[in-house]
Amino acid sequence: MADSKRVFLVFGPQGWIGEQIIQLLKAQGETVHASKNRLEDRNKIEQELDELKPTHVLNAAGKTGRPNVDWCEDHQQEVIRSNVVGVLNLADLCYLRNIHMTNYATGCIYAYDEAHALGSGKGFTEEDPANFDGSYYSKTKAMVEKLLRSYPNVLTLRLRMPISDDLHSRSFITKISKYDRVLLKKQDTKSGSHLRLGC
Repeated sequence: MADSKRVFLVFGPQGWIGEQIIQLLKAQGETVHASKNRLEDRNKIEQELDELKPTHVLNAAGKTGRPNVDWCEDHQQEVIRSNVVGVLNLADLCYLRNIHMTNYATGCIYAYDEAHALGSGKGFTEEDPANFDGSYYSKTKAMVEKLLRSYPNVLTLRLRMPISDDLHSRSFITKISKYDRVLLKKQDTKSGSHLRLGC
């Protein structure tokens, strides 16, 4: 049975991940609210936090680009306002109210390199700085993760390329199937040649 003292507030409720989080929490009998505010609007977020008094804030909001991440290259200021300023607004307001915040982020801030070769079994740690900045989206996500380290109330969870079995439009499988062509990057390792998809 769900603890009746917990109250969840989800940012990004109309996105694929946010929508799923809300469904899962409701199915578990939790008290959950869908935020009606954009991350960039600090005053409205502040009012919402004070009105709903959540114990947990889950942030699945942000600019990922439509139809794909390339959109972010031509809309940099919008991406900064949401993915950097907005996330920091939320983290800071939660911190000031002693509210735990879980930030759903991206794994597209890391790439295989000499120290983390494909097939080596050596992964990245939480202390490793981001090493991928091949897209503006990834740059903003790496920027905000570094700044979020100053907030002890924030847990960051990185989703790489989420997939689902229902061919949802935001699923990686559905997205990639709509490209005219997919470029694969070949990477040689000691264990042989591998092909991987890039961020």
